Amino acid sequence: MSSQSVLACSQFTTSSDGSISCTQQTWTETYVLSPDEQAQLELVIGGGFDAGTFTLFFNATLALFAIGFGVGIIISQIRKAKRG
Repeated sequence: MSSQSVLACSQFTTSSDGSISCTQQTWTETYVLSPDEQAQLELVIGGGFDAGTFTLFFNATLALFAIGFGVGIIISQIRKAKRG
């Protein structure tokens, strides 16, 4: 992370048609992040947890469990039928 001067608008004016324009600019000392640092910061702020992905994989895990359980019951019944 480095500190650099950046041109920023310090005063705005709104015109009659609703558009906003900058009337006064000043140089401001600010931190500039590299793309890697920005990605790491977003991960920290967002928590690194995506609820949509979690739901998808959780549902897939339950579906695979149900399929395996069902196949196990069917195989068990076939083995019992062969014995008896």
